[in-house]
Amino acid sequence: MSNSRRNFLKKVGATAGMSALVTSSTSTFALAAQDVRSMAMSGQGLMQDDEAFWKAVQGEFVIEKDLIMLNAANMTPTPKIVHETLIEHTRDMEANPSFQNRAKYRELTQNSRELIAGFLGADADEIGFVRNTSEANNTIINGLDLKPGDEVVIWNQNHPCNNVAWHQRAERLGFTVKTITLPEKITSEADLIEPFEQAMTANTKILAFSHVSNVTGTTLPEKKLTEMAHSNGAQVLCDGAQTFGYLDIDLHDIGCDFYTSSGQKWILGPREASFVYVKRDAQAALWPNIVTVGWERSKENGAQKYESLGQRDDGRLWALGRAVEFHNMIGQERIEARINHLANTLRARLTEKVPGITFLTEQAPGYHSGVLVGLTPNTDAAKAAKTIYDKYRISGAIGGNGDVLRTRLCPHVYITMDQIEKTADYIAASI
Repeated sequence: MSNSRRNFLKKVGATAGMSALVTSSTSTFALAAQDVRSMAMSGQGLMQDDEAFWKAVQGEFVIEKDLIMLNAANMTPTPKIVHETLIEHTRDMEANPSFQNRAKYRELTQNSRELIAGFLGADADEIGFVRNTSEANNTIINGLDLKPGDEVVIWNQNHPCNNVAWHQRAERLGFTVKTITLPEKITSEADLIEPFEQAMTANTKILAFSHVSNVTGTTLPEKKLTEMAHSNGAQVLCDGAQTFGYLDIDLHDIGCDFYTSSGQKWILGPREASFVYVKRDAQAALWPNIVTVGWERSKENGAQKYESLGQRDDGRLWALGRAVEFHNMIGQERIEARINHLANTLRARLTEKVPGITFLTEQAPGYHSGVLVGLTPNTDAAKAAKTIYDKYRISGAIGGNGDVLRTRLCPHVYITMDQIEKTADYIAASI
């Protein structure tokens, strides 16, 4: 993909130039209702506190009445355009699963690939489709030639598919896994970098970390970590499960060798549809996990060699592209600003109203995120968690052991400020 094409796709949301995107679709459904499209086109700036606009955006979802969905780090609802695309193509396939009818998915899949590449500042031949972050991370972990004497450096806050999976692979191949734990108190960006840098040796082949931790919400300085690793001769795997669709990302600018993510989280896409990014100059040395029909064609097309999976639900891949279009319609910078605005307000309100609450995301000033993790002591955690969901209809990762309630709350564009205020009141009333 040319730089001009990539930059156009990445920036089109900021100017709401949607007509160029809509023409790539065979769907009969619009990206959003006319009021949302017109408000996005005429709006100025980031609009993070324009409640009328975000209320209109909320109308693009079919979330249960009175349900407050704060679980974006795990799974999100999809906007109408995404699930209607899924339904449309499922019906189409049931009516006619012939080779001839299915041929259209070559173009639709490529459209989705180009949308994702443009959205992330990558090239289309660096994007290979997989089902989720677990499959994407294991594609990298299982595809690298590692041997006894080699070292892999990981973060203890990585998701198991970028943590336990490395240890399992090391048992077979004999390389060493070094796990980094950050200081309990973080006061500067250096505190986020130096522990990783100190672990690097001449034997380190790859640094693998979560861009944003699903455990604490801490954001790592991904570009500086990448530069540090490269300067030590190591490749970088950046797990973007918590950033694809949340942060405004440019993979070529970051420089990482591999980037992975899931479709069902912040991008608001369908389940079991995602991608693995493999930088062009890293592809030759990364083996595919699966080889099947179409391999000869796939291996000549860059990262497509990592999506040789046999039969799949191709409509999901196009629905993922529609989710990217939905983000572009609003503007990714606006979405990032809105999520941060909601999370910061929720943090402030919980601090005011819930006695004794502390936030793990406060450990790194300037590096917290839309993943808000709070601990509330002196609470019957099981009882409070049940009340929060059953009575007050707040969906998040809420639980804990004994007398410490753990709440992981992650807002997205379908949440309004009045729901943020209610959430703080309801959690306070539950403990």
